[in-house]
Amino acid sequence: MNNKRIPWLGLIALVLLALAVAGLVQLPAVQQQALLQSLESLLVWLPVLYGVVALSYAGRYWRWRLLLGKLRIGSTNWPDLLCWFRGFALTATPAKVGELSRVQLLHKQLGYPRLPLVHVFVAERCADAAAVGLLLLLLIPNQLLGSIPSLSSTWLLAVAVAVVAASALLLASRRSCRRWMQNQWHRFRHHFPSGALAQGLLPATLISVVVWANEALVLWLLVRLLAPAPITIPAAITIYLVSGTAGMASSLPGGIGVNEAATVLLLGQQGVPAAVALPVAMLRRLITLWSMATLAIVMGFHPLPINESDNLR
Repeated sequence: MNNKRIPWLGLIALVLLALAVAGLVQLPAVQQQALLQSLESLLVWLPVLYGVVALSYAGRYWRWRLLLGKLRIGSTNWPDLLCWFRGFALTATPAKVGELSRVQLLHKQLGYPRLPLVHVFVAERCADAAAVGLLLLLLIPNQLLGSIPSLSSTWLLAVAVAVVAASALLLASRRSCRRWMQNQWHRFRHHFPSGALAQGLLPATLISVVVWANEALVLWLLVRLLAPAPITIPAAITIYLVSGTAGMASSLPGGIGVNEAATVLLLGQQGVPAAVALPVAMLRRLITLWSMATLAIVMGFHPLPINESDNLR
């Protein structure tokens, strides 16, 4: 994305968040008091919320070890887990810088070879993209059917597949497009997973589907605890994925501002008032991302116990 667009995206996000804050301030005193009481009762649910997050990170580590195991690198042990989790301290950095920094960190502290780590990180991103695309493909038609009841999900999915296939055939039929795609493939193919790592992409994608769907339960629980009208789990997963995609597309550190603003807007379409949607969006990000990044930073100050015999298999 063009870096000149980043300040505009951040500005738009800040304006949207400011409007949501204004709505919170303008709430009647009775509603403000009710919201504050709901926030206080949320403390009881924090173990459950962080339990959901812990399951998601456990799934991510399982995927990490599955892909590294395909390359016969390292093993499941405490130093490997700690060093892997410490990489989330780089969440606030731009994506490419963060991933390259994690490669260097793991190479330095665990002795893992750099290039295979780059390939594993690419495989993880491929699995994430496939999982998000699959979930949205399954969920968005059902969301649309709420406002277009005359359509069936099968028909809508068939139309979407037909449009994508027709577009791909049209592009492939043009010589200039074929030449451009071939050049891009030759340029980037050495970065894509191959061999044993490619074989691990299917189970890695399935794990990613479970991870993303599970983590969206934090948003669903927060809305259920704080909002006057709860949303469905499929709606929560859709909002979670769409707002996360918007945050990643913004290229801002951690998608900050854009992710929260998108969440507020999407929750508003589900009937959640902006004054409630704002705390929900901010709490969800605090629980699922920023508190985990802070924990990773704190853990980075402690020495890492390394068993040299476990560095490489």
